[in-house]
Amino acid sequence: MVLNDLRRNFIPERLREGREARGLTIQELSERVGVSHQSISKYENGKAVPSGMVFQKLLFTLNLPIHFFYKPIHRGIEDSVVFFRSKAATTSRSKKLHEIKINWLQDISVELEKILDFPKVLIPKINTSPIYFPTDMDDIDELAVEVRRSWGLGNGPISNVLLLVEKKGVIAARADFNDQKVDACSVWRDDQRPFILLGTEKSSVRSRFDVAHELGHLVLHSNLKRNEFEKNMKLIESEADRFASAFLMPVESFSSEFVSTSLEYLINLKKRWKVSIQAMAYRARDLDIISEFQYRNIMRKIGQNNWRKHEPLDEQFELEQPTVLKQAIKALIKHNVINKSDIERYLGLTKGELEIYANLETGTLSDKIVSDQNIIRFRHRKKMGM
Repeated sequence: MVLNDLRRNFIPERLREGREARGLTIQELSERVGVSHQSISKYENGKAVPSGMVFQKLLFTLNLPIHFFYKPIHRGIEDSVVFFRSKAATTSRSKKLHEIKINWLQDISVELEKILDFPKVLIPKINTSPIYFPTDMDDIDELAVEVRRSWGLGNGPISNVLLLVEKKGVIAARADFNDQKVDACSVWRDDQRPFILLGTEKSSVRSRFDVAHELGHLVLHSNLKRNEFEKNMKLIESEADRFASAFLMPVESFSSEFVSTSLEYLINLKKRWKVSIQAMAYRARDLDIISEFQYRNIMRKIGQNNWRKHEPLDEQFELEQPTVLKQAIKALIKHNVINKSDIERYLGLTKGELEIYANLETGTLSDKIVSDQNIIRFRHRKKMGM
């Protein structure tokens, strides 16, 4: 498809997405491209189409392939919620950026599912109401146990939480957020597939908790309207935290093993459950295994040892990595269903960005051929003894 054809099929919403994904305002983009603020606004609102030269500058500035700008958008209802496991100081601009990233993750999945059968979605939607009603914390414990039971997990530690949710139908990815105020986000629109986007900066045990937290949102809150989430965010986040705690540390087995508050014992317990010491202490207090005084004493010792952000054993657990998109793309390339040279056109993102979303090694999608001048050739010597 030539440039003029692409311009005729230009989707205005894609330009807005591309700009916001790069963290640019309309004014900043207009200055970099060399057109007026009003022109960019008209392009994004569908009132004008950029000229060929301006279009080329947009592609270069936003580092997006031509095909991105005419990819149809299929994401279900606009009022659906993207849940953020984030701190209060996270800006709306940052949240918007990560909402776009998880949308692109969905775009990739939609295209790949036209060719491949992905794992069936087996995540139960316990609460399907669009209006928020608080769920009792003890009830959340029971729901988490029921999810484990339905998946045949038993009551012991989960070896790989991310792989588990992928097998149950979630599409997950890791991306460098460049903003540590957002740890993870998730979305489940209509009857489509659920998605989880994770950061890369946290320790394995904390990231595992993030995965379980987002699973809690999928189970408990996925049908909520956006305004319901915004009005009740604090309560909704606490419910997802409780689900994560109960899912990773079931009351029956965890309470029987939490028999000491010494840091040495808790380090050994962390080795078994792959959960942070702080999360275990919080869970033990919620279950009345320990008193408020004992909990505060543990947290005081953690502070004295400077373990608030980095605990013992953090470096010993390997960060769990998503696998579904990686295996899907590799299989399509291996069997010549998609050529590396066509993958940007088919999926609508740069090869570098696709490698990040699919957890592929850098250069996997490169179709460059090594030049003969870079190859050292050897000739065979005579056989020994001749």
